[in-house]
Amino acid sequence: MTLDLLTTGYPSIDFIYNVSRSPQEDETAILETFSSSGSYGGCGLNVAVALAALGIEVGTAAVLGEDPEGLGYEQYLRSKGVKTDNVICLPGSATSRTYVFLNSAGRYQLFFYPGAAGEWKPPLSLKGLENTRACLVTVGAAPYNQAFVDEALAAKIPLFWQLKSDVQAYPPEQLDRFMRASKLMFMNEAECRYLLGVLGAARLEDLLKDDQTAILTHGIQGSDVYCNTGLVRVPAVPPGHFVDSTGAGDGFTAGYLAGHFKGFTPQACARLGAVLASFVIEAVGCQTNLPGWVQLTERYQAFFHESFI
Repeated sequence: MTLDLLTTGYPSIDFIYNVSRSPQEDETAILETFSSSGSYGGCGLNVAVALAALGIEVGTAAVLGEDPEGLGYEQYLRSKGVKTDNVICLPGSATSRTYVFLNSAGRYQLFFYPGAAGEWKPPLSLKGLENTRACLVTVGAAPYNQAFVDEALAAKIPLFWQLKSDVQAYPPEQLDRFMRASKLMFMNEAECRYLLGVLGAARLEDLLKDDQTAILTHGIQGSDVYCNTGLVRVPAVPPGHFVDSTGAGDGFTAGYLAGHFKGFTPQACARLGAVLASFVIEAVGCQTNLPGWVQLTERYQAFFHESFI
């Protein structure tokens, strides 16, 4: 079977809480919501699950713990149609956890435990690359990401990249290589500033080659697509109701890539990304309100008043 995309990145069991305010050091805030059970997350896995819901053939390469959470996550991925041939459950280790504390202004404090994903040791031997159309690297343990990129490039598979302004996941020495190797890049404003600062460039477009496309998201201000046909601007799509923005960027990436694999224009791809992101923020959790293809296209046509087919 041919995979359209193989993703990688930290897996995560997400615990997302609303708080009365964001405390300073030595201060206390009140948890306004609480749950002892987390939801499934992690950028690369969020993208994979969203794409599978849209009928894209997708797999993920990730390191889970061999704990109930990790084994449960692997089973869940399979149930959603995500291929798990490259998922490792590391014995004696716990699956990664993320703790997100959101204040009323939508600002957050985030604490992450890498667990098994941070304990992985090389070598890496990915399965099925000969039947894979593209690979996506997202925020993850730097040694694993480096090995993943090495294998993708050695197999001459196009590389897509979702940036994060995380010096531990993306140390400066990796940025230039990943930038030069990637055909498609996704980043928000803060991540773009990190990239430009490390590479010493004034503008994103100054870094791009003719065969590269970069998508810069601006939250509620929409997104810009830098491609060989010029700059394309796409508005954000408002949700039916706002609940939680966690994972919206991953939703955007998934929507864009769904359009990419279906052969749509960069503008239509970015619009699909904006529409999918609007679903994600209607519920707590990154994977709890993902649309199918019919839902996605119906909202697309209702907002943009046109069909992309």
